[in-house]
Amino acid sequence: MRLLVGLAAVAAAAAVAGVVYATRQDPRQPTARCRHLAPTIAAGVASPHVQAIRDAFALGPKRAAVALETLAQQHPDDPVVQFNDATALYCAGYLDDAAVAYRQAKRVGLDTVYRIDVDNLLHPQYFQLGYPPFEYFGADPLLIQGQRYQRQGRMVSAERVWARAARLRPGSADAQVAAAVGRFDMDDLTASFSRLGPLVRRFPRSQSVRLHLGLLLVWTGQRELALKELRAARRLGPHTKLGQEADRLLQSFAAAGTGTTKR
Repeated sequence: MRLLVGLAAVAAAAAVAGVVYATRQDPRQPTARCRHLAPTIAAGVASPHVQAIRDAFALGPKRAAVALETLAQQHPDDPVVQFNDATALYCAGYLDDAAVAYRQAKRVGLDTVYRIDVDNLLHPQYFQLGYPPFEYFGADPLLIQGQRYQRQGRMVSAERVWARAARLRPGSADAQVAAAVGRFDMDDLTASFSRLGPLVRRFPRSQSVRLHLGLLLVWTGQRELALKELRAARRLGPHTKLGQEADRLLQSFAAAGTGTTKR
């Protein structure tokens, strides 16, 4: 599981300096918070304002925040503008305004990597490597297409494809799991958990259900429950690809000193 090589970050996630935590300590007089200011221009997300953003960032945090204010007001539906405006505001010390701008970037960039970046910034208590992946090694074309979308950061597209697969194949545990994972949102954890949890009873022998429930628990810092589900996934088939992924996660927990690999 390539995204999880750095599982030790789970233990340190609460220490990540996020916008929400910083806002609670907002000083009376804003002070610059970033030593180096660089724009975030995501591949595959079109915007005609990239050069204007780069030019603004070259001015430094305070002047960048001022320079991007008008641009952000004029283009509220451009996630590239909104995200970088938020970053400039944060770096200039305007934390409340930055949080608002980041949320706007998420709203207008739901099918882009900016959505995922915003969630990681605003929820530093969770795992900081994007969203939990849907692990699938079969041949279903819809599930594979959804995986491609997810790897591109296009979560709305992935969710739609996986939801279609779930409707077409109600008896497929993999399709139902994919649809649940596709609903993941750090602002609303019930969106995924409310769909994934009941699948344990519906598909009690599904390794995919157990592994992905464990993954979502890992992502949201629920250590003991995550270990329980990952051990259950491993027991259902230690030599399958999903079983090996579960074992790799458990070994990573042990290496990080956050759990054991006891069966």
